[in-house]
Amino acid sequence: MVLQTLKRAITVVIGVPIVIFVVQRSGLLLAGLLALVAILGLRELYAAVSGRYKHIHLAGYLFAVLYFLLLFLWEPGYWQFFAIVIFMIIVQSCIVFQFKKLELIDCMAVVYGVLYIPVLLSFIFLVREHELGSRYVWLIFTSAFANDTFAYLVGCTIGKHRLVNTPSPKKSVEGLIGGVMGAALVGGLVGFLMYRFSAGLDDAGFIVRAAVISGVGGVFCSLGDMSASAIKRYTGIKDFGNLFPGHGGMVDRIDSIVFVAPVVYFAVMVLV
Repeated sequence: MVLQTLKRAITVVIGVPIVIFVVQRSGLLLAGLLALVAILGLRELYAAVSGRYKHIHLAGYLFAVLYFLLLFLWEPGYWQFFAIVIFMIIVQSCIVFQFKKLELIDCMAVVYGVLYIPVLLSFIFLVREHELGSRYVWLIFTSAFANDTFAYLVGCTIGKHRLVNTPSPKKSVEGLIGGVMGAALVGGLVGFLMYRFSAGLDDAGFIVRAAVISGVGGVFCSLGDMSASAIKRYTGIKDFGNLFPGHGGMVDRIDSIVFVAPVVYFAVMVLV
């Protein structure tokens, strides 16, 4: 137990500064990091679903690289939908021209994986590239961290009503509510600190918006976590990998983030 906790702490100490540096710099560096994260996540997901490497998986890796490169080079727009549609048509065509040579589940996993990881993950880049993105992008990470932390603490302390018919039966209703409230609380605190100490931020309403966005994000953090748990239950694995000592694989680390990133993006579009 002590060794496991030490491993988790070391991973956090090393990983957090890297994330802060890259997100703060944004641009090509952030796009490159997200592409790397997407490839590693796709690799774990494909391994869980397909069991071993298949040539069709290469299409997902190539899409991830090209998608983030185009995000860096071009403004977001209709080309994103065009790229996704073309990718799906290409993979579907592979089923036709490689009939009975490709497993249907492998092709479906490639398409699903691209929508689940690179596309959802790209919203981090979209939020950061917004004119106010340097303020709001951090809500993606703090919301996920706060939700996980408070859900665990509240669930262990007063959790009595278990979530039934879910892939996470050990989670409680109290923990779920505590996670959302904790995310909103931490979001409001982050908003206050930015309002108090960030140069050029004189809008007190930012505190309320940060709390609301984080609270809503907390709901989707829980959904993201349980969605990843469902995949693991269906495929019979404990973790997606062991890339991060004490934390599991890449997908285990980003399962909440990929769900909350689009929420923060659309909230910024609507509220700001």
